[in-house]
Amino acid sequence: MRSSSLLTIMGLFTCFGTHGEEAAAPMPGHRRLFGGAKAYRSARLGRRLWPLVGTVFTVVALIPTTSATATAKPPAGDAKVISDWNQIATSTMAGDTTKTGHPQVFLYMAFVQAAVYDAVVGIDRRYEPYSFHARAPHPSSTQAAAVAAAHEVLVKYFPYAQATLDAAYATSLAEIPDGTAKTNGIVFGVRAADNLIALRANDGRDAPILFAQPPAPGVWRPTPPAFQSMFDPWLGFVTPLLVRSATQFGPPGPPTLTSARYTRDFTEVKAYGSATSTVRTADQTATARFFSPSATPTRRMPWRWSWRCPAAR
Repeated sequence: MRSSSLLTIMGLFTCFGTHGEEAAAPMPGHRRLFGGAKAYRSARLGRRLWPLVGTVFTVVALIPTTSATATAKPPAGDAKVISDWNQIATSTMAGDTTKTGHPQVFLYMAFVQAAVYDAVVGIDRRYEPYSFHARAPHPSSTQAAAVAAAHEVLVKYFPYAQATLDAAYATSLAEIPDGTAKTNGIVFGVRAADNLIALRANDGRDAPILFAQPPAPGVWRPTPPAFQSMFDPWLGFVTPLLVRSATQFGPPGPPTLTSARYTRDFTEVKAYGSATSTVRTADQTATARFFSPSATPTRRMPWRWSWRCPAAR
């Protein structure tokens, strides 16, 4: 399987806050906290949730391993299986009414791709694994392993789609010749997925974290017309996939309300964000509408996210 097909997009989660605006003012201090079952003080939550868009993504570099590669190469696989199951994962996530429209879908996409990556690397052994260091027996099919890993993760986290996923699984495996390599690949792919699932157990997903800080200048608040609460505030505390903590690359706090920078930024937002703005260009208006929550995000998730933009108001 070509290495270009194995570039794995890992979600690096820092802090989230959506469906609201936040006046630029310092937030309370924060602690290095990962997700858990307990609620956290809202003042600390505010520091993590200051950016409107806090999802950071990176492409995992595929660094060749220093260990010797096995002389016997695994059976050739069709790299298209990666894009096929990325599409299946996207459709599956879009169909989950409990997650659709929430930024948490990026996290589950990362789970799928991490498991697939480890399943394939454990067979071709050309790159460092992410978290699963076992080696598959020879011969093993990388294509079968990728299918099995993706299916296992998706069924675990999206059980509503079990029948559809099982049908896609059978279709994908039917394209691979029967034999020992196929059987070994399936078993190894499931093992890689189960390792990832175990690794992410108790990682802070769905922790009962709420933002309850009273509205005040410089504090995030819901915005009209729906006045919806934050989406998934626990994402700011979930255990990251690669970075050491959710705040390792966090942005600095906002400027104080009495600073020259705040005054400048506030004036700019008023000038460009006004419904009757005379300085906003047509392209800027089109861009704001493109990212406006007025557009239905279901079929664009998780690749395009609909964020509230100041220029849209």
